[in-house]
Amino acid sequence: MVILQISFLILCSLSQATGCFRLITPSRWGAKVANCSHPLSDVPAEYVVIIHTAGNPCRTHRDCHNEVKMIQNYHMNLKGWCDIAYSFLIGEDGYVYEGRGWRNEGSHTYGYNDLSLGIAFIGTFVERSPEDKAWKALRCFLDFSVKIGYLSPEFIMLAHSDVSDMVSPGEFIRAEIAKWPNYKHSLYILNRGGQ
Repeated sequence: MVILQISFLILCSLSQATGCFRLITPSRWGAKVANCSHPLSDVPAEYVVIIHTAGNPCRTHRDCHNEVKMIQNYHMNLKGWCDIAYSFLIGEDGYVYEGRGWRNEGSHTYGYNDLSLGIAFIGTFVERSPEDKAWKALRCFLDFSVKIGYLSPEFIMLAHSDVSDMVSPGEFIRAEIAKWPNYKHSLYILNRGGQ
């Protein structure tokens, strides 16, 4: 309990110090109690999988809170999963919503759930400016995750469609992340770097 409190205080102070994104914890967005117990196989995580939820977009804090709750209900009640599938979600309000967090295995990408952070844009996020609040939050969140030791500095970013038969995160998002230095082509990813 003391370790969790110290971690939370460090997280809060670092988050305030960065000033470029705001983390909304599960208790603050109204999450149901999760029943997950599988930690990531490696911390810091080696991979980041970028996804979109393909549901309703959200532009206000209230709408984003409601959308995240609906996604969790769908994943737990209809899919039978122990919690929302994603590690984190990002709304068009520019806030980062914590799902399973930095340490717990997700249910977002078969074969990568145990070694990646699954970060989902809420909605379809079609043709948004790379300068808008959600993109800025993603950049800042990734930097922050590296600084606090939950994401490897050499992490590999991939699109959900790089390793699954899905259209997620859509061509617009995929084209944007393909410009980022940590993004690797799907052939590299499918072979996990030639290993």
